[in-house]
Amino acid sequence: QDIVDQARRDLPENVFKELYEAEAGDDEGNPFGLKAIESCVAPLSLAPPLVFGWDLAKSVDYVSGVALDTDGVVCRSVEDHRWQGPWDTTKQRIRAATGGTYAVVDSTGVGDPVLADLQKGAGNFEGYKFTGPSKQQLMEGLTAAIQQREIRFPDGVLRHELEAFEYEYTKTGVRYSAPEGMHDDTVCALALAVYGWRQRSGIGVAPIGISQTSYWRQ
Repeated sequence: QDIVDQARRDLPENVFKELYEAEAGDDEGNPFGLKAIESCVAPLSLAPPLVFGWDLAKSVDYVSGVALDTDGVVCRSVEDHRWQGPWDTTKQRIRAATGGTYAVVDSTGVGDPVLADLQKGAGNFEGYKFTGPSKQQLMEGLTAAIQQREIRFPDGVLRHELEAFEYEYTKTGVRYSAPEGMHDDTVCALALAVYGWRQRSGIGVAPIGISQTSYWRQ
């Protein structure tokens, strides 16, 4: 019973029902729900951004940025904020796109020195380190935002990555990732943006286990 109770606390509701209550899901391992994703598709907002989320990568994956306005609607082209390139170019493009907007940046591994450079002379960049627990909580926050239709996004690469996204239950929790050979950079950028959007809107609490580096509140 202790194991079941712990799983109920740790796992998303749909995952718990599949694993412990034999209630089959109809989304083939997608944590967000395909119908929920479809219900969030909307035209690109023309409003100014409240927050950016930036997922970093250098070669195999893509650097991706997602911007949300005050209503939680994506307000900058996802395709135009997704690229591969050297770090110097990446930092220049992130600065140019973000301006003075509050931004949550993946500071895992090589992302840490990139974040430090972005923060020089700019107090609007906040770091978020991905660990097993922190990514699980970040994705659970994104799942809730999609299923409750708190956010909206245009059709395109972001929707396709959301629909392909998967979860796998392991001994240490739930592992979220793209299928082998595919990318999840825009999903991670959206999750970071949602986290930042909740912070700026005053409706979120920092997930347990994240490591932050921020000068925004100083």
